[in-house]
Amino acid sequence: MFGSKKTRHTMEALQQERFQFECFQNAIRDQVPYIEFTPDGHIRFANALFLSVVGYTLEEVQGKHHSILCFPEDTAKADYQQLWHDLKSGHPVRGRFIRKDRHDNAVWVAATYFPVLEHGHVAYVAKVASNVTQEQVELERNQALLKAMDKSLAVIDFTPDGTVLSANRNFLACLDYQLNDIVGQHHRLFCEDEFYQNNPNFWADLASGKIQSGLFKRRDKHGRVIWLEATYNPIFNHENKVVKIIKLASDITERVEQAMVVRDAAKKSCQIAEDTVSIARQGQGSIASMLSNSKEINAAVDVVSGLIEELNRQSKNVEAIVSTISDIAEQTNLLALNAAIEAARAGDQGRGFAVVADEVRKLASRTSASTSEIASVIDKNSQIIGNIDHTIKVVFDKASHGENQANTVSRVIEEIIYDADLVSETVQKLSI
Repeated sequence: MFGSKKTRHTMEALQQERFQFECFQNAIRDQVPYIEFTPDGHIRFANALFLSVVGYTLEEVQGKHHSILCFPEDTAKADYQQLWHDLKSGHPVRGRFIRKDRHDNAVWVAATYFPVLEHGHVAYVAKVASNVTQEQVELERNQALLKAMDKSLAVIDFTPDGTVLSANRNFLACLDYQLNDIVGQHHRLFCEDEFYQNNPNFWADLASGKIQSGLFKRRDKHGRVIWLEATYNPIFNHENKVVKIIKLASDITERVEQAMVVRDAAKKSCQIAEDTVSIARQGQGSIASMLSNSKEINAAVDVVSGLIEELNRQSKNVEAIVSTISDIAEQTNLLALNAAIEAARAGDQGRGFAVVADEVRKLASRTSASTSEIASVIDKNSQIIGNIDHTIKVVFDKASHGENQANTVSRVIEEIIYDADLVSETVQKLSI
């Protein structure tokens, strides 16, 4: 009687445990992606949540081997064979696994395979999983980003107060240090005193979460100037406290030095342009003075030309008068000759008249000689006036040509001043 009671209580307890296990199993099947396999890996069952992850129906996978959910290159690996060996041996396996959906897309699952034992033997393998594909993609992206940054940038980590924690090879190569030279040292090791004089709150700002970025002048192990384009990035923990500072930097020393050369050349160009403007303005003043003198010369030449023309006219008038006097002298000489002939015919009675006629003839002869001399002088004056007129025209032409050239030079100087001012203005706007 007592034994049957005990057996009944034991049976009830076992049934209760079985019921609780079934409830637990059903809860798992209802709440998380769940799949069961035979000990050799064939699919017995999969719930809707798991099937939605891989895109299959139960009919499409039931009885198929687990490898249907894997890429061929993964099933060929020793790790895959070891997975099922461990499960058959009764050892659970946990981890993050890449699997394949119905459309051959990669699916990442965080899963636990656990063997279910009956009478000490593996009856089947249950797997609970969660779809972490998006998380894995983001993780891989971040890892790729970090790898790319580590490959291309100089990276160094600091405590919030500026003590060096670590640095990558790029940073060490940039400043020619070994890692053990700088770990535990303060950031001041890389800086000139002037930096902290100008930025006394640099690390306090970083410790408060403020990013620092810009162009920074640093010194390498040997004191050489290094220019870094960098950002100091505060890293926060789950309590939103800054736990370290990561600095990402690029060595742009060569670019900065080239910019400095360009800046110095620009300054020299600016000075040359300013000197050019000054000299050009002086030249412009000289040209203006020369143009003024040239115009005065042209005006004087115009006056002289007018006087010469008037002199030519007067000379021609004198020539006409001389010609008239010469004609009168010839007529007088002819009349005197006729009077002498008539006096000779008259004899003694015409002797006094003959004397007068002879004097008149002599006067006519002298007048004729004088008019010849005057004509000769007038002719020479005409030649001289002609030469002067030609010379004046040459002077006028040269003065006009000089004025035209001066105007041309003045315009060129104005263009030089404009271009030089433009160069100076452009250079002053350069920000290097």
